[in-house]
Amino acid sequence: MSEYITERNQYWIIYPEHVDYRLSRKLGRKVPLSLAVENPTLNELIKACELLNIPVIVERNKSHPSNWIEGKGRIKIPKLAKVSKHKLLKLLAHKINQIREGKVVVKEVKKETQADKMLKRIIR
Repeated sequence: MSEYITERNQYWIIYPEHVDYRLSRKLGRKVPLSLAVENPTLNELIKACELLNIPVIVERNKSHPSNWIEGKGRIKIPKLAKVSKHKLLKLLAHKINQIREGKVVVKEVKKETQADKMLKRIIR
């Protein structure tokens, strides 16, 4: 129980359902309809956080309590001093909308694994 309390005090937990246009406030949407996104994915949330230079912890096997059957996953963001969770959710929804409209270019960067580094050394 104490692990849950400390985790909750250190991180904001954000589900894709928090910015989903299709859901009502009762089912988990936390942003206004004008900013909400239709059927957001966990990967879009991660990309939005990367664009904003916000560190995230990804938990793909978790699900929102009111939408437990889909199991879309969630992200954990360390609490920020100057921004509230509600403002952060609005900012993430806005950034996802920009990504979908093509206003922001998202670079796909492949992280090099240890095996890739070893292969490069062998090939040289």
